[in-house]
Amino acid sequence: MAILTHRYETRDEHLHLASEHQKTVAEIPTLDRDCPTRQGEHGSEWAERINDYRSRGASPTYLHYYLQDALPCMRDGDCPYIERWDAVESADVVVGGPAHAALDRVVDDRVVIFDEDPGTAYRTEFDANQLTSAISSFLRESDSLPIDNYLGLLAVATNESMADIQDTIRDELTNTESISQPTAAVNNEDGHAEAPTAILAHLEFGGSIVDDMGPDYYDWDDSLREQAELDYVELEDGAQVVYDRTESRVFIRRPPNLDGARAIVGLDGTPVEELWCGRLGIDDIESWRILCDDCRARYLCDVIGYTFVQTTSHVKPYSSGEYVNRRADFGVIEAVANQHETKPGIITTKSAAERLFEEPPNEPFIHTERVTRRVADVKHYGALRSSNDFVGMDVGIVIGSPHPGDRPIQITAALEGYTAVRDEEGKGTDLDYGIPERPFLRHYREHKIAQAVLRFGRTTAATVYIHTGVLPEWLAEMVTAGPEAVEIAERSEGQRAVIRVLLDDGPGTASEISNREGVSIGEKQTRDWLKRLRSEGYVCRDESQPYTWSSDGLADAPHTADVRLPELN
Repeated sequence: MAILTHRYETRDEHLHLASEHQKTVAEIPTLDRDCPTRQGEHGSEWAERINDYRSRGASPTYLHYYLQDALPCMRDGDCPYIERWDAVESADVVVGGPAHAALDRVVDDRVVIFDEDPGTAYRTEFDANQLTSAISSFLRESDSLPIDNYLGLLAVATNESMADIQDTIRDELTNTESISQPTAAVNNEDGHAEAPTAILAHLEFGGSIVDDMGPDYYDWDDSLREQAELDYVELEDGAQVVYDRTESRVFIRRPPNLDGARAIVGLDGTPVEELWCGRLGIDDIESWRILCDDCRARYLCDVIGYTFVQTTSHVKPYSSGEYVNRRADFGVIEAVANQHETKPGIITTKSAAERLFEEPPNEPFIHTERVTRRVADVKHYGALRSSNDFVGMDVGIVIGSPHPGDRPIQITAALEGYTAVRDEEGKGTDLDYGIPERPFLRHYREHKIAQAVLRFGRTTAATVYIHTGVLPEWLAEMVTAGPEAVEIAERSEGQRAVIRVLLDDGPGTASEISNREGVSIGEKQTRDWLKRLRSEGYVCRDESQPYTWSSDGLADAPHTADVRLPELN
């Protein structure tokens, strides 16, 4: 068996569990854990050099043998990275990452188990500058090729009269077992192992975009370039390439060859079959639901003990950070912390986390530190794959929905045989890209929200507040209290100023408070606002005339919004 998962902490769990059985168990070596040079034991210069080679597509094993006379870790015998492969090949159970599925000695004659989909483990991306540099570098070093730079390649690829030169390039670059050539990454400063793949793909982009392998009901062969300005080609060695014509970016995917595996199993609580098939390079997949809808609900809510509260009906697209609502979000965080008398964990997008907790507020009297000291930890969607950081945490908040933008969705769809084009009339929960059942939007949005929600508790009861209106249907059906049971009234600048001066300067009459520095509302509004705070239970008054108002727990009040959460059993 080969168990492949993304995070080292999850691999450690699998290694521990597998060791409890009467089987030999081995961890598949990685540079991060097993190579002294990569770990910096021979100096930062060597470590950076190894990182640079890896970023240009050279495999760890190739590097150790190609550079064995120079690598410090190979001077007194084989590097521990190389030595530990013997144990892998003889073990009953091996544990590693998704990238290891590309190695025959890992997958052949084993049941291969992917713990969550492999994501971009088999994908290489070139932006316009990297593409130009990598191709030009390779062509300059190739004396047998009739062109020597990227512009020359474009001229040849788009000129039908140069068909003979095109064929010469094809013959030269495909006269090896694999188009990918790691020497291009090691020998040339700007080189990359996949430069030959990008060259060959450019020769094909002027022709037909794809073959007839797309779904019967969706004719993307004729529409991909016209509607999405993307090209696709599959090369002889199985590499799949998408070219973004608007930004001159290239995406290369090499699914692993799993023909030698005894069986292939994928573990995924939110599967998209189209992605699993494409990323593993297989034609079909059979999905087994372990629990029916009713059983899943009973397991999550009754057995584990989850309580889900949805606090808004708004989608709150937070990937860019542009639409972050600091007042409402901070109010929800403080209200949850108050209601449960604990520090909740937070999951949001990376941009939203930076906007909320790192950037200075763009409005006065909003105090980030008041909120951060009420929070246990903040994670973002992109760092959650296989994460157990919030295991056992009994209160959590998921804020905002992820959406990578139209282009990543279109590129992901193109790799799987679809043309994704946004319906301009559909927004929010009605957002659509013209693909039946919206598989790729669900993958990037609804499924990531569900995965985030279930990071809390996991094996113990947890209450999770979901501050977005986008949920998978099966999760929405388990919500104990929805947006109709939640009130969020954002506090104005003047209202926040009253809270600040009461805390900083102490008690006073409405007239005195309204005249304090920073308060921009008049005496009547100040008095009305003090009455509101009193009804919320955060200020009190004496019986004098005029009343003297003072704090009564105001330091704990949500200072950016009045948030009323439902009472939970």
